[in-house]
Amino acid sequence: MSRPTIYDVARESGVSIKTVSRVINDAPNVRPATLARVRTAIDRLGYQPDPAAQRLGGGRLPTVGVVVDSIADPFFAQLAAVVEERAAAVGMDVLIASTGLDEERLRSQVERLSRRGVAGLVVAPFGDPVAVAAALPSDVPVVVVDRPCGTVGTDAVRVTDEAGAFEAVRHLVEHGHRRIGFVGRTGQFVTLADRYRGYERALREAGLEVDPTLVETRAWTTEEALPLVTQMLTRTDAPTALLAATPMTGLAVLTAQQRLARRDVALVVFGDLPGAELMTPPTTVVDQQPTALAETAFDLLQRRLREPSAEPLDTVLPTRLVPRGSGELRPRGAA
Repeated sequence: MSRPTIYDVARESGVSIKTVSRVINDAPNVRPATLARVRTAIDRLGYQPDPAAQRLGGGRLPTVGVVVDSIADPFFAQLAAVVEERAAAVGMDVLIASTGLDEERLRSQVERLSRRGVAGLVVAPFGDPVAVAAALPSDVPVVVVDRPCGTVGTDAVRVTDEAGAFEAVRHLVEHGHRRIGFVGRTGQFVTLADRYRGYERALREAGLEVDPTLVETRAWTTEEALPLVTQMLTRTDAPTALLAATPMTGLAVLTAQQRLARRDVALVVFGDLPGAELMTPPTTVVDQQPTALAETAFDLLQRRLREPSAEPLDTVLPTRLVPRGSGELRPRGAA
C-alpha cells in the first residue's frame, strides 16, 4: 500500500492542499471546524508530513524560492508551476522571481529570497559563470536548473541540448532539406551554444556545409527574432527549413510565416509551445521536458534538505523529438 500524500488528506477532508499545509505547519487563522476535519483525515489516513518540509519553524510555511528568466517564457512558466505543485504537496510555499536576463538582477533576486528565509532555491543561472557562482548563497540549499554554472558542488539538472538539436536537424535532412537555418542567441547562453553545436554537427555528418547567412545568433525574444526571421524568409535563396532554438524564436518564425503566407517552410522548435498542436501544420518540437526538469530539481532540493552533506548530483535528462507536421514538410518541388 502506498504512503498517503497531502493530496489524499485534502481529498479526504474536502479542503485545498494549501489549507492542509497550513494545518500541518500550525499556521494561524484556520477555522476550528476545518482544523478538526483536516486533523481527523490525517489521523484516519496515517499521513506523515515530509520532514524536509518542516525545516522552518515558528508556524511559518517553509518556502522554496524559484528564480527564472521570465514567467512569460512558456518553458519557465511550466517549470515554476510544477515546482509550486510539488511544494504544495509537501506543505511548502513558493516565491517566484524573474531575472529579465540581467546578471545584477539575478544577484539581487537571490539575495532578496535568501533574506526572506527560504528553505532552498531553484535557480536558472544566467551570465558569467564566475559571477553566477558568487551570487549563489552558501548557507541555503541551491539547485541550478536548465543551465550549468561555475559553482562546484551544486546540485544541477539540465537536458541534452546538443543531442536534441542534432536529432532535430537530422530529422529535417531526412525529409529532404539542404538549406536549414538556425535562429537563437548563442553568445550568452551555454545551452543555446550547445544547440548550435548540434545543428552544425548534424549538417556536417550529412555532408552539408554550414551557410553562415542562414544562421541568426542575435535573437532571444520574439520581438528580436521577428524582423530577422522575416528578412531571412523573404530572400530569393531562403532556407527551406528552420531550427528555432527556443520557444520565443519559434513564435517569431510562426508569426513571420503567417504574415508572409508561407506554409512551405519546415520548422522544428526547441521547446514546446502553447497551442503547438493547433497550428497549421502542427508544430514539431524538441521536448526539453520542463516537467521532468522541475520534478528532478525539486527532488534534488528535498534530498539536500534531508541530507545536507550528501554528494552533489549533476543530472542530465534526455530530450525527445515530437513530430507533429511542421518538421515533416518536404522542400517545395521535392517528391
